[in-house]
Amino acid sequence: PTKMAAEPETKLKGKRVADGEKCQATFVSKDERDEDLDLYEVLGLDDEADQKEIKKSYRKLSLKYHPDKCKGEVEVGEDMMSCEKMMNRVNLAYEVLGDEEKRILYDTGGLESVKEGVDEPQQGGMDPFSMLFGGGGGRRGGGNGKRGPDARVELAASLEDMYLGNEVSAQISRRIVCRKCAGRTDGKCASCGRCPNEVRMVQREMRPGMLVQQQEEVPSKEKCKIEETTLKARVEQGMDAGAEIKFPRMSEQMPGQIPGDVIMTLKQKPHPRFTRKGNDLYMDMVISLKEALVGFTKHVDHLDSHKVTVQQTKITKPGEVKRIKNEGMPIKDFPSERGDLFVKFQFKMPNELSQAQINLVNDLFPVSSSSSS
Repeated sequence: PTKMAAEPETKLKGKRVADGEKCQATFVSKDERDEDLDLYEVLGLDDEADQKEIKKSYRKLSLKYHPDKCKGEVEVGEDMMSCEKMMNRVNLAYEVLGDEEKRILYDTGGLESVKEGVDEPQQGGMDPFSMLFGGGGGRRGGGNGKRGPDARVELAASLEDMYLGNEVSAQISRRIVCRKCAGRTDGKCASCGRCPNEVRMVQREMRPGMLVQQQEEVPSKEKCKIEETTLKARVEQGMDAGAEIKFPRMSEQMPGQIPGDVIMTLKQKPHPRFTRKGNDLYMDMVISLKEALVGFTKHVDHLDSHKVTVQQTKITKPGEVKRIKNEGMPIKDFPSERGDLFVKFQFKMPNELSQAQINLVNDLFPVSSSSSS
């Protein structure tokens, strides 16, 4: 051929590999496959668009190409395309990008990965996603097998965070797939390297008429990189150590695979004053010998800085515990209700007494005859 351009009048001549017969072909038209589409371009968006932007663009385009408003053909780039075909592409783009799990499969492995990851529909139901691609509604791929493992990490939170509720940030390092970087080393792909090997299902013929599916590890064509990701966890009032906060699909990425979740387990930082047990708080309070005998009134700064009054009007015994109701932790999901605060008293004894003080104590607390015998 004199040229290889995909345009009218381009002709190719050659021989068939199978039998060596001469053959020729003339270019008629080019029809882009769904698998070759950039769904973000179809909706006029970049790949950082959020769900609100995706929905807004879809609504706008679905009105533009609706059969009641769009007839015949429209200009798309340098080509002409029927309104019906453009509407189908808009529907396909929204069906994929409007679903977080399908979107991740698309971003990391293209439409082929999305097709393989379509779940089996419910009994008696119809799967519109499969219909978009053509074919029946059966499972086309591995469902749960397309999901990566969860990642578990600890999130340190203060007792104040758990008392008041707060947003706590944590940074994790994870592998992400570089979208549309296969075979490229320029621009945004310059910092990307090869992804780990992929495991694919292949069919092998064991004997004539008998096919079996086997797993096979193959080099990945995609590129990956390590990214620092900041996750913002909402610690709710009353949450306790051991509570879990889940970030869906934020674990490490693999091509054509839905990432697992990042599950953060709360770990309470030690507090200098309070100890927590369930919904109750415990603290020690040091009092003098005089305060133990004649009583006292003290004020304690709570976790939100409000003052808690601790008062004794009677003799306080060593190790005695005073319960103050409703001054503990807020109860999760019922923050207006609270546990209790338990205050344990410790005595601060004088290092020594003067002779005058000894005489005064003896006068105030004379030894009874029963005690001396």
